[in-house]
Amino acid sequence: MITNRVILVRPYAFNYNKETAKDNIYQVSPNKDSEDEIQKRALREFDDTVEILRKNKIHVDVIEDFDDTTPDSIFPNNVFITFPRKIFISEMYAENRNKEYDKILPQLKKIIDFEKIDLVDFRNDEGRVLEGTGALVIDRWNDIVYASLSKRCDKDEFLKFAKTFNLKPVYFKSRDKDTDIYHTNVMMMVAEKFTIIADDLIIENREDVIKSLQDSGKEIISLSEDEFNNFVANSIELRGDEKNILVISRVAYDALTYEHKKTIEKYDKILPIDVGTIAKYGGGSIRCMIAENFTEA
Repeated sequence: MITNRVILVRPYAFNYNKETAKDNIYQVSPNKDSEDEIQKRALREFDDTVEILRKNKIHVDVIEDFDDTTPDSIFPNNVFITFPRKIFISEMYAENRNKEYDKILPQLKKIIDFEKIDLVDFRNDEGRVLEGTGALVIDRWNDIVYASLSKRCDKDEFLKFAKTFNLKPVYFKSRDKDTDIYHTNVMMMVAEKFTIIADDLIIENREDVIKSLQDSGKEIISLSEDEFNNFVANSIELRGDEKNILVISRVAYDALTYEHKKTIEKYDKILPIDVGTIAKYGGGSIRCMIAENFTEA
């Protein structure tokens, strides 16, 4: 299952989030750049992203953030996941991220008819965190969900999610720089015909992951250290008119080897978009900005 309908959140005050930086080693703390300059550049990158996606016939609904209490609101994919006639709501690791869902809900209801869908709400007061399609990489063609366990991905919540949505769970542990990788989608993505994965970083259950990918017929693209560091895995496949589209950051595209580009191009059109400021200070790239809308499927 693939879609050409997505939801993005336009930032009001995007910035380095000190709360999420506790376990996200890919965020860069600002030195010379002011908060106003970071927001200005992020807003330009966001608006360009929307324009480029729409030019490629992707239906984009935009939600407008409206105050400075949620610096990571530009990453809605962590907050909710959509399914045909269902929506899943996440418990978030950082308290200021837990504010995002209620904040965007009035605008979200203008995009999704909540009277026609079931709400599956995993929010809780016990700190059992499961951060959307940051923590969860879903193979919707084969009904499989992958997860790298971390502070952002509680094992019991993951297994409950898989059972709730009738998905086969495949979990593992991955580390980089002696730290658990905070989100699965920075080291792995699954497309219809292929997968992009930094499998060298998996320290537990690697064989299970590779076997599951092979059994589901995916061509495996194993990332180099440089490709991983430039967020190549933090990309997303969307439905195009004539060919599926791999949406990827410009920096990630430039880091891809010639061989890996050719492998992807067998299946997809590659669409690079510049989100350098967002990735630098947010610690996540283009995939984190895009929430797919499957509710009408």
